[in-house]
Amino acid sequence: MQLMDMNLSVLTGKDPSAFDESIRTTLNDLSGDQSQPMLLLGTLGAADEEADKLNMKSYSLNVCNSLSGWIRFWPFDAWTSIIKCMNQWTWGRNHNFLHNVTGEAVPSTLLETETRDYEDAGLLLNSPYFSVLRKERDIDLIISLDFSEGDPFLTVKEAAKTCKELNIPFPEVNIPSGHSEIPMDFYVFTGQNTPTVIHIPLFNMVNCGDKIEAWRKKYTTFQGPYSAEMITDLVEVAGKNITNNKDGLLEQIRAVVGQKGSRR
Repeated sequence: MQLMDMNLSVLTGKDPSAFDESIRTTLNDLSGDQSQPMLLLGTLGAADEEADKLNMKSYSLNVCNSLSGWIRFWPFDAWTSIIKCMNQWTWGRNHNFLHNVTGEAVPSTLLETETRDYEDAGLLLNSPYFSVLRKERDIDLIISLDFSEGDPFLTVKEAAKTCKELNIPFPEVNIPSGHSEIPMDFYVFTGQNTPTVIHIPLFNMVNCGDKIEAWRKKYTTFQGPYSAEMITDLVEVAGKNITNNKDGLLEQIRAVVGQKGSRR
């Protein structure tokens, strides 16, 4: 963690010397004060930001290589791999097959570099709103089946916030007090010249009664494989969100189709 913090301090222009001293002490303790591979601190903190990053990359890789000789178990190996990925930024980097392609249909920003960096959509937002909100898609209705852990309205609120910043049409999202903890099973958000958004939290008062928290704890993000019984129970409770709201869903679909027809 100290090495990660040190990387962050360099990236943000802060003095990393305290982290360096602590890391060297740790390495001395692990090696029993035996000689260590040369660690290249260089001139971190100098005016040359790019030089700082290069020195930090070399420093981090040297520390990871030094530690790997003394500590051999999978959690440590995972952390060293993460730190190496941070330094080389290989998380989502791929060859850009559009590089130097000619054609007016391809945006110029996709042609400039040989590689492209991609972010996991789940890290940006846990629901794929932005993949359907491109202007060319002319979306009128979004049915959001939210399976997120924690606040069941976080994704739709974050989508509304980001759309406002980027001037993308999206309705206002106003959540009644207390509904983040105890949601109902059907919400409709509408606006002028925006798509209609139907938002359905997975666990709610209608399909779970007063046992919402128990259901949330039963189906967490980090857990082992589901048993056959768990799968059956989850499919059943999720299915109720559709069957219980069939009429509401059809009503909103008809309203959107009617509005679409009246504009033509």
